[in-house]
Amino acid sequence: MRFVFYLFVFSQLLNFIGVFAEKVKEDSSRLNTINWEKLEENKSKTFKKIIWRSYKNDEYFGNKKQQSSILQKTKSSNKEIISESSKNSGSSITEIEPYLPLNNFLEYDNFQTSVRWKSSFDGGAGGGTGQQNPSFVLDYGMSDSSLMTINFSEADDKLYNTINGQEVDYHWQNYAFSFKKKLLNNNENGFAISIVPTLEYWRHASGSRDSKSIYNQKDSLDGRDRFDNLIGSLSLPISKKLNENFIALIVPGVTFLPEKLGSKGIGKNAYGNNFYIGSGIVLDIAKDFNFLASYTSPLGPGNNYFDKDLNYSRKPVYSIGLGWNVNSKIGFEGKITNSFGASPSTGLLTIPSDNQPLYSANITYKPHGEDTYLTPLNERDKLISTGGITVNNALMPRVGTSQINFNYDSKGNLFGSFGYPLSNIFKLELLNIGSFNEVKFSGYKNSNLYSTYFDDSNLNFRLGGKLLIFSPQKNDLYWMSLRSSFGRNNHTNQGYLFSELINTFRVNNWLAFNISPKYFLSGVESFGGIGFSSYINLLDNLMLIPEINKSIKNNSELNSTIALRYSFSPEKSLDLYYSNAVGVQDVGQLLKDKDYRFGIKLNFLL
Repeated sequence: MRFVFYLFVFSQLLNFIGVFAEKVKEDSSRLNTINWEKLEENKSKTFKKIIWRSYKNDEYFGNKKQQSSILQKTKSSNKEIISESSKNSGSSITEIEPYLPLNNFLEYDNFQTSVRWKSSFDGGAGGGTGQQNPSFVLDYGMSDSSLMTINFSEADDKLYNTINGQEVDYHWQNYAFSFKKKLLNNNENGFAISIVPTLEYWRHASGSRDSKSIYNQKDSLDGRDRFDNLIGSLSLPISKKLNENFIALIVPGVTFLPEKLGSKGIGKNAYGNNFYIGSGIVLDIAKDFNFLASYTSPLGPGNNYFDKDLNYSRKPVYSIGLGWNVNSKIGFEGKITNSFGASPSTGLLTIPSDNQPLYSANITYKPHGEDTYLTPLNERDKLISTGGITVNNALMPRVGTSQINFNYDSKGNLFGSFGYPLSNIFKLELLNIGSFNEVKFSGYKNSNLYSTYFDDSNLNFRLGGKLLIFSPQKNDLYWMSLRSSFGRNNHTNQGYLFSELINTFRVNNWLAFNISPKYFLSGVESFGGIGFSSYINLLDNLMLIPEINKSIKNNSELNSTIALRYSFSPEKSLDLYYSNAVGVQDVGQLLKDKDYRFGIKLNFLL
């Protein structure tokens, strides 16, 4: 590992020297771009006409015809530059997978952030919606040919399979820093090569008070083992642009991981170092849509997989998916892959104890990109843009506005949320947290749904996003938004996925209504439902909001809510409501409580 550390430091030194030298060269060339010369025409003229000549383009700025010609060329050149710049700014794909970087870069001083989510389709031995490995990525353009990337990821579940009949806890946490430097770029034939070293801090653990660590192979004692390691990787992406819409990629690389952990292992009890050869393609199938696929073969001497009997071996790693640039600010990506690791050094690893296909969902935000234009909301629509109680609406607060909601009711339910629009058409729900209290529905004490998400010690954390699809603000007939959220109960460590397709219609100046199909997906049970609500203006600052939710499951049920909203301003309002919905947070909207409750909800746009 000392060799890896020295290799990383030395390569970074060379890269930064290269960046500095390139910057100095660019600045020097700018200072000596144009030379000017004073020319004199026929000396017999009383007044000498001075004509200036640029050696750069060998053009003369002497008469209107020449000026017009040069101006036309300048405009054409500018269009080409703008067009090329647009292509670069729209190309946010800097990698197919963390271990398969592309030879794409951000412009100097630009940055982008990504939230990525990898999960199995089911929870395996531990139950739940799936074993997840979320990550956060920051890319920064240090120059037009060098990119710095910071990556954080964390997985905290039980192993997918039982080990000797036991459910075993495990924990991964990665802090990664990588630097990509272009070595060769031939624009004529589309051939490019870069080098990408990475250094990571990997904290990982296995076992608990009730389960044996997988790194303990000498005795049968339960207990938790934790290890902190410096790991790394080095890759050399080689790409060829076959045409304007198709890029092929070959990536030789190596990952440096420990091969033995702890003092209770017999022989090698971890992954070890791996050389690998990866291949991939990126195909633009339509405007703002692309197809991505990859296949990677680990060559050893280490491994990237272990089974329920703790036998280690090597498995090929694949991914296939689609990317969509909604606009120049927001991009989405969805894939199927068997890569569970979310960093360059761990990306080759399959889900611990198995080799399962996983789904991967990514959101990328580019603050320097151009946003979708929307006309401003009128005063009436601003009053409803903070949402409802148990039925949401499709409207989106203006970009740069923080949305805060706080809820409390007579049974002790307590919820708060914070959302921030990254774009005119996309809002990130950074925090939706709270707990349900005194929940009572038929057979609730024997219900797995109750014990998993509504138990006495429940505290539910949610993260989500809302995408505006249609809007009268861009000449559509009505508003339509897709909202999804995920999260878990902190007590049971079980999560669920909640999605809704929200449709909002403005009938006239005093009436609007919503239709919202919803779906709840979990390892306990899954079911759908639909919500209906109206916004009825009684006065300019007083609104009546009736709501109904109908769940579609075996014991189908209906809950209702009636609310009165007083608006202090378009950005601040107070809701008083009476409801028999279990709660205002996601799944609570679809379920019916035996008792009604009074509640208060505060809404702020800041």
